[in-house]
Amino acid sequence: MLTTILTGLTLLVVTVAVYTDVRWGKILNALTMPGIVVGLLLNSIRDGTGGLLLSLAGIGLGLGLFVLSSFLGRIIGGGDIKLLMAIGALQGPSFLLWALFYAAIIGGVLAIAIALQHGILMHKLKALFAGLYLRMTCKVPMDIEESSASSPRLPYAIAISFGVVAAMLIPHVP
Repeated sequence: MLTTILTGLTLLVVTVAVYTDVRWGKILNALTMPGIVVGLLLNSIRDGTGGLLLSLAGIGLGLGLFVLSSFLGRIIGGGDIKLLMAIGALQGPSFLLWALFYAAIIGGVLAIAIALQHGILMHKLKALFAGLYLRMTCKVPMDIEESSASSPRLPYAIAISFGVVAAMLIPHVP
């Protein structure tokens, strides 16, 4: 029963996150923080200390992604990170890794589609490779250019939500 509730809450959280990210360009703390707390609480009720540790590991993985993202030059936004922490709290780190795997693939496809649609694919690829080159040769942090109001935006909550659904539907070896 609690597993079904956790699944439903996860789907609710990512659905609302998609809405707020598309509508306002933000994933609200009022969504992610209760998701984290409820994940900790319900997993603790369901599996005791093991459930609490599972949720904490999921939160820790999301937090680790924040550190990695910061090191590489803020590749993913703070709201996205908090959304991943909420998913990790609700579903655990293994699920979060699978969801991230699928989100990365889906996000890449969406980014290429948007870049093709707006005719900026080559410009973005050159900037990416220049940043990677500087990072590897000169140890200079990657400079992820801030998007202007006129440049296309990919609300990454879309890719994360599809990644979550894929992780729920595709059977995985634990």
